[in-house]
Amino acid sequence: MKNERTNMNYKSLDRKQRYGIRKFAVGAASVVIGTVVFGANPVLAQEQANAAGANTETVEPSQGLSELPKEVSSGDLAHLDKDLAGKLAAAQDNGVEVDQDHLKKNESAESETPSSTGTPAEEANKEEESEDQGAIPRDYYSRDLKNANPVLEKEDVETNAANGQRVDLSSELDKLKQLKNATVHMEFKPDASAPRFYNLFSVSSDTKENEYFTMSVLDNTALIEGRGANGEQFYDKYTDAPLKVRPGQWNSVTFTVEQPTAELPHGRVRLYVNGVLSRTSLKSGNFIKDMPDVNQAQLGATKRGKKTVWSSNLQVRNLTVYDRALSPDEVQTRSQLFERGELEQKLPEGAKISEKEDVFEGGRNNQPNKDGIKSYRIPALLKTDKGTLIAGADERRLHSSDWGDIGMVIRRSEDNGKTWGDRIVISNPRDNEHAKHAEWPSPVNIDMALVQDPETKRIFAIYDMFLESKAVFSLPGQAPKAYEQVGDKVYQVLYKQGESGRYTIRENGEVFDPQNRKTDYRVVVDPKKPAYSDKGDLYKGNELIGNIYFEYSEKNIFRVSNTNYLWMSYSDDDGKTWSAPKDITHGIRKDWMHFLGTGPGTGIALRTGPHKGRLVIPVYTTNNVSYLSGSQSSRVIYSDDHGETWQAGEAVNDNRPVGNQTIHSSTMNNPGAQNTESTVVQLNNGDLKLFMRGLTGDLQVATSHDGGATWDKEIKRYPQVKDVYVQMSAIHTMHEGKEYILLSNAGGPGRNNGLVHLARVEENGELTWLKHNPIQSGKFAYNSLQELGNGEYGLLYEHADGNQNDYTLSYKKFNWDFLSKDRISPKEAKVKYAIQKWPGIIAMEFDSEVLVNKAPTLQLANGKTATFMTQYDTKTLLFTIDPEDMGQRITGLAEGAIESMHNLPVSLAGSKLSDGINGSEAAIHEVPEFTGGVNAEEAAVHEVPEYTGPMATVGEEPAPTVEKPEFTGGVNAEEAPVAEMPEYTGPLSTVG
Repeated sequence: MKNERTNMNYKSLDRKQRYGIRKFAVGAASVVIGTVVFGANPVLAQEQANAAGANTETVEPSQGLSELPKEVSSGDLAHLDKDLAGKLAAAQDNGVEVDQDHLKKNESAESETPSSTGTPAEEANKEEESEDQGAIPRDYYSRDLKNANPVLEKEDVETNAANGQRVDLSSELDKLKQLKNATVHMEFKPDASAPRFYNLFSVSSDTKENEYFTMSVLDNTALIEGRGANGEQFYDKYTDAPLKVRPGQWNSVTFTVEQPTAELPHGRVRLYVNGVLSRTSLKSGNFIKDMPDVNQAQLGATKRGKKTVWSSNLQVRNLTVYDRALSPDEVQTRSQLFERGELEQKLPEGAKISEKEDVFEGGRNNQPNKDGIKSYRIPALLKTDKGTLIAGADERRLHSSDWGDIGMVIRRSEDNGKTWGDRIVISNPRDNEHAKHAEWPSPVNIDMALVQDPETKRIFAIYDMFLESKAVFSLPGQAPKAYEQVGDKVYQVLYKQGESGRYTIRENGEVFDPQNRKTDYRVVVDPKKPAYSDKGDLYKGNELIGNIYFEYSEKNIFRVSNTNYLWMSYSDDDGKTWSAPKDITHGIRKDWMHFLGTGPGTGIALRTGPHKGRLVIPVYTTNNVSYLSGSQSSRVIYSDDHGETWQAGEAVNDNRPVGNQTIHSSTMNNPGAQNTESTVVQLNNGDLKLFMRGLTGDLQVATSHDGGATWDKEIKRYPQVKDVYVQMSAIHTMHEGKEYILLSNAGGPGRNNGLVHLARVEENGELTWLKHNPIQSGKFAYNSLQELGNGEYGLLYEHADGNQNDYTLSYKKFNWDFLSKDRISPKEAKVKYAIQKWPGIIAMEFDSEVLVNKAPTLQLANGKTATFMTQYDTKTLLFTIDPEDMGQRITGLAEGAIESMHNLPVSLAGSKLSDGINGSEAAIHEVPEFTGGVNAEEAAVHEVPEYTGPMATVGEEPAPTVEKPEFTGGVNAEEAPVAEMPEYTGPLSTVG
């Protein structure tokens, strides 16, 4: 099964594209596909070499989970029509005469070959082409790369016991040593029981053990490592890179290397898994040329010094080394057949889920919506005592970032989310008309949490407040004092520009100087304007001169302490109207707190125990030692007087044993021990469970026995629920007398693919996780859950479809059977359609991803066959047929094979060749695009590897190790600290 493709073959294929219209003989008829499929222009082709292309479009990334309950429809094959017809039209536009009647009629005889006046050499080339009719690559559209020349290519080889699990490529090493910029692309299938560490492609030395390049796999994580003559590391660490290969399935791994340039002073290497960028290293652009002693090249088992290590059984579909670094788009194209989602699953009987309803829709294409709003973020969903749903959001006018013009808004639904009322603005501080920074022209409200008092029925909204600035990223190391006690009263402090003394805001907003004398200044403390936008306005006499939350300016000479605050608004009419914001920070904040912010979403009122009626809101804090990078700590604030006053409980990290030390939220500097935004529930036994966003890659839960005042020292971790370092929400529910927890979060990779998890609460308060059901495919980040009653639940969440900006807040309603019952998975890969989309060309689309390795020939019921052309995309294969065979049923394969990318049986029997379904009811699935990145690009979060220690290989042979990349910090954004916890040797998330 060994077949080494040479450069000559590619030149031959190139000649066929440039100098002729290839013909496929189909029985007695012929199909001209040169201009139709490949876009080769026989007249202008010499000037437009390689004018071929799939012209594929892109769709949303991370299609890992099916949208439910709506079945994933593949749409239509119209864009394949356009693809083929467009190429035909382009040829005509360029003055090429195309016999459309010939194409339409499918004449029964081949067209005569025009007489030639070429040289004998040209005639010989034509003869060669004639002999090679139909030799189109099985994956033609994946190879649509311009000016990328293969230096080495191997196809259809294996590493197994017969060859010592090694394919020797050492004869190609001299060519590889000449490369400066390069791409190594490999398509392979490992055993389902592959060893923890195994090599894919490597070069090495049989004299120097630690001089090598390897593209390999550790615990299913694809990685690279390069080491020089002295064993020095060429690249950053890849052992904890985010993307994994799928054991027992087909995968692609692609490595690119670029030499130093003005933009890349040290060079750059990138590693992709199934076409998606996993990690970038800017440490160097070194490659094989920088390893003077390497003399071995191989697939599989690697010769290192006197040892042969890192072996495994591999099926290798293709290894190609190109003479330049492919771009991310080109890698995606080359790897497009290896993109796959999870198998579409059907809902079980009784399970119900509503269609997605966009409650707060942001703009599109980075433009604002009709109301001038770019983005909505941070959902908060509350069901009131009257059954009304209140959906809260950050209304982010300028962008989706955590600063700028952000207002607190809600919408109400009185029919469980079927319809929603108009937006109601709770609070939105006004813009500074003289703002120095266009991206943050106003004070900021952000991160709402909602809760209702069960006795008074008052609804509270508590949210963060920052001065005009870049919010948390503009906080100083140590903020000046924010409040001053005068007698038995506490007042907010003002600082006058150029002075160090503390002024105070007294009753009615009057400003007193440090000597306790009334001044001519006053502050609006009882705002009246819409959205209470005039709160904090500063007057001298009757002249408006600024706002105490604005930056200093020539006129705006007073400002409050540059820290952040907690504000509270309330409603006494079921959310229809809201009070002016009230600052509740004093009494909660301690002097050591650098940041104090809510865990956005929904709080709770305790329903049982000695603190029954207590209102509880999750928050988190940082200290002035390590700030966001090492001190984020979850806790709650609570009120025992119906929201009149609030106090903070201890943090989960207070006096918590970690390794050989005891940490405290006020002094800690331990990135791995951090816990951040959280969501809280109360169990029937009175305990509180706090579900915390953290850095261990799995769910962390803290327990309180005193209503949130203190927490057990041990944090319980649940590896069944992954945490990709993004906010989550949880609620408590009862069903048939049993106690359960519902939790919703992003299932990954990154902020994608929303899941709803179901856990049973055991008698001892432990949680047993039962189900992990998909609820939204594609983008999925912050969310908020509520119980609606009658076994139904509602979810408000961040999502974006197509060209929607990040994010729109969407709502779904689902029932208990949706949560508790298993999905029905497909048992085989089936043909959805086999449609003639051009005369003599059939597009066969499957209901899940397939791959062609051995060209399949379809057996038809009338005894004839259909011939494979090429694979169009992950689900669609192209075949040529005799037009007389239209309407025939497919009985199976005459030869070759079609493999399921999910290792399912592939069923063809009973499929029928059709002229089309109303012209366009099937789809060609397009190649998904990944919009994330790493290392100072917009980073993607993926499931955390299960191992970060030395890589076990054959025997005691050590595997590659490199250093951990640097972290730059973040909050609601996606980047998170990386550091090891002393008591935990597993992986830590590298991105937010």
